[in-house]
Amino acid sequence: MKIIALTLFAAALGFAQNSTSTPTPPAPNTPRPAASATKKKPPQPPKQTPEQQAKAQRTQTQSIPAGAKLVEPNLYRFTDSDGKTWNYRQTPFGISKWEETSAPAAQPAPESSQAKSVPVVVTDLGDRYRFEKKTPFGQSSWTRKKSELTDEEKALTSDRQTQSNPDSTNVNGKAVGNQ
Repeated sequence: MKIIALTLFAAALGFAQNSTSTPTPPAPNTPRPAASATKKKPPQPPKQTPEQQAKAQRTQTQSIPAGAKLVEPNLYRFTDSDGKTWNYRQTPFGISKWEETSAPAAQPAPESSQAKSVPVVVTDLGDRYRFEKKTPFGQSSWTRKKSELTDEEKALTSDRQTQSNPDSTNVNGKAVGNQ
């Protein structure tokens, strides 16, 4: 039953396609409409005030000033005669302009100070060191031979040695020893 229904459906589609695909030619005595009557006129933009026209012209003709300094690719900085500092960025949609704020951008902290801010427990195991630190994913620990230490690990062990005190605690105030 399904096969018969599908066959009839396909045949109906085929007949429908044939009937619409053969256009009937116009009668030879009928006049054709004029070409100008069938063309539609493109829509006209709304009338703009002179103020809106001036603003549109400024945005279209805005360019990077000749004395602007390249800060990074596609970003320029320029100080105008009033003492204001402007940034210009070349985008795929044109040039974007904004006034620079007086607050300087925050500089990233050096890696050495960042390494010191993370508490790391260093344990001397003879020919190796064991490093332990807390991470957002839990406690992380690793061991490294003294001859294979990285620069960061050397800095951690040298801090431990220079700041060790008589009660044998490390930099973070935790007891050092075999656990």
